[in-house]
Amino acid sequence: MIRRRIPLYQDKIALKDRADGPWVSVTWNEMGATADTLAKALLACGIKAGDRVGIFSQNRAAWTLADLAILTIRGTTVPIYATNSANEAAYIIDDAAISLIFVNDQEQYDKALSLVDRGGCLKTIVAFSPEVRLRPDITSFSYDAFLALGREENRQDELDTCLAEAKSSDLYTIIYTSGTTGTPKGAMHTHESIIAAIHSTRYPMPIKETDISLSFLPLSHVFERSWSWFILSRGAENTYCHDLENVSAFFAEVKPHYMVSPPRLWEKIHGSAMEKLNNSSTIRQKLFQWALQTGRERNRQTNNSHPVGLGLSIKYLLAGLLGLKRIRAIVGGRAKFHHIGGAPLNPDIIDFFVSSGIPMGLGYGLTEVFPICVCSPQDIGFGTSGKPIPLMKMRTGSNGELQAGGPCLMKGYWNNPEATSQAFTEDGWFKTGDVGNVTPEGHICITDRLKEIIITSGGKSIPPQTIESAIKDDIYVEQVVAVGDGRPYVSALVIPSFPILESLAEVMGLSWDDRASLVAHPEIISFYKYRIEQFTQGLGQVKKIKRFTLLSSALTQHAGELTPTMKVKRRVINERYAHIIEAMYS
Repeated sequence: MIRRRIPLYQDKIALKDRADGPWVSVTWNEMGATADTLAKALLACGIKAGDRVGIFSQNRAAWTLADLAILTIRGTTVPIYATNSANEAAYIIDDAAISLIFVNDQEQYDKALSLVDRGGCLKTIVAFSPEVRLRPDITSFSYDAFLALGREENRQDELDTCLAEAKSSDLYTIIYTSGTTGTPKGAMHTHESIIAAIHSTRYPMPIKETDISLSFLPLSHVFERSWSWFILSRGAENTYCHDLENVSAFFAEVKPHYMVSPPRLWEKIHGSAMEKLNNSSTIRQKLFQWALQTGRERNRQTNNSHPVGLGLSIKYLLAGLLGLKRIRAIVGGRAKFHHIGGAPLNPDIIDFFVSSGIPMGLGYGLTEVFPICVCSPQDIGFGTSGKPIPLMKMRTGSNGELQAGGPCLMKGYWNNPEATSQAFTEDGWFKTGDVGNVTPEGHICITDRLKEIIITSGGKSIPPQTIESAIKDDIYVEQVVAVGDGRPYVSALVIPSFPILESLAEVMGLSWDDRASLVAHPEIISFYKYRIEQFTQGLGQVKKIKRFTLLSSALTQHAGELTPTMKVKRRVINERYAHIIEAMYS
């Protein structure tokens, strides 16, 4: 697919990043030539068709170039999250029998190095960043040296043979699940799977060759990687964000038309915007609410394919001057559509941004089957995850679990036939583990994960994500975990957004020694009690938070409390904080 487009776009920019300092662009011709050179270097290192090659790196153009090179020799790309520990990376490397791995910086190089030192399958490391200090006694290359190796090798005939023998049934990638419920499993996808996904999702997306997408989610995630191939399938430009903590700078510099992202990004932007609005004058608040309502009216017309009259168009232009343009400017000012995935997002937040002129919508998919549903600019499907893409089918099992069928399904879990068997029904449908329903219009609504539903001692089934999503709308909350399985009521562990909380505490004239003493301060506890009540007032009585505890430190992947995709490992949380949870019920 990519190679057929190289003659079409030639010197047009395909990829762009500034992972090593200044912005660097890669044209379509350069992308093809570089991928071939990397592929020849892989062949020189003994990598053959069917071999698994790892990529352990932040987002950057070299990630995609290495991926394309691996596929060129009919290899199988195995992504590893850049934030994974050495032990987490080791599990994937051992399970997939990876002998060569691409890394980005010194931290990942050192982790990979420790795995080479212990013995095993990993033998060769290639470092993207020129700043990495390589150890001379093991087989490791700088990116430039690896390219030089490829240029020195006369392997064009071998490369051409690989391409000629490529089949749609070839194993394209093994993507390991995040491990929320146990050991990660390697989902196997063929080239047919990803091409089916791209073919199915392209029809509602009016992406042009002049458009720019910001690669923000980690490329290790099935969503971002699939989206990147989709962007390139349309001849658009893929620009990479290597620093997730500095995304605002990328918004300002790139001004992306498209992007895929997690809900937390938009929760933070929304919370910050609302806090500023609440601190503004009454007149300014009323003007903004009028502007937002005008945007809502306009969106209602466009989302229902109705014409927007001249009067409403004029009002909308005025609404932009009265505040909506400032919201749009936060993400660069020229958004055409932003896809959200990975977790629920409050429909009111989606409505806020869409009404402000930033079209967005939820999608739905899993590592094992991606995508299943999409929202599009023509059908945002508020409060849903959109409609199934044309080649995918959905049904509901007897326990309310959504099941998926179609060509985007994985072929199974690598080296794990037992887990593969458990994942599918007898007639071949994939069991998603998600509970949901289908609206009369055909949209899919995800209500919870089967294994995460809280069942109180009174027998009430409560989806924790609904509660957590409501509380996380608060700018003063960074993380929250609802608990209460087998208990009489629901409680929560709450981690404050400390930079904002500490500023507030100074304004309140409070004194504290450290964060532990700050979250234990009676006035801070009362402050959060009030805010939790405000943000959950729309929930049913059984979903109300009766007790909560403020924690003094964040949940982290390093501590084993979060997955690489920042999902909560509830079993770990329940065990690690058992004494705190117990205290909320004593």
